[in-house]
Amino acid sequence: MNICKTKYLSQKGFTLIELIIVVILISIMAITVLPKFLSSNGFEEYTYRDELITKLKAIQLRSMQQTNGTTCRQIQLETNPSSLGLQNTENDPLTSEVCTASYAGDTTTVTVVNKHNVIFTLSGGLSRFSFSSLGRPVASGCGDINTLCELILTVVGETSLEIEINSEGYIHAI
Repeated sequence: MNICKTKYLSQKGFTLIELIIVVILISIMAITVLPKFLSSNGFEEYTYRDELITKLKAIQLRSMQQTNGTTCRQIQLETNPSSLGLQNTENDPLTSEVCTASYAGDTTTVTVVNKHNVIFTLSGGLSRFSFSSLGRPVASGCGDINTLCELILTVVGETSLEIEINSEGYIHAI
């Protein structure tokens, strides 16, 4: 007996509709993602923000560990070129309004490279602040050392990113 076997052709591959949809999705992703790989515009702000957070936390820890009254824990914001750093002096910023103008070093200073169009701004029009021995921010615009102070540091470039130092000293990106 000869039994006819019916062969079913199994489909291997994609249909034309599926291929067209995949090509359209890949082209949309290429148009939106490819420019990010070709230039670094917009990424500098994130790099400077992360570096500022790291160095502010290091300065804050140094301020909490060096509790003698002779160490300056003042952080100075410069605008041209834009930089922020811990100043190096033997004066206490709570008794002396201005510390010496030299910075303590690369471990506590962030300076913007000239080719990056990024600036730093501090809330309330302040140009300097310090940390108390408890790690809380202290600034002349906020009152005396017992007044709780909240600061917003903004990194401005193609995008604006903010860093908050709350009244208890917690430093984080907003």
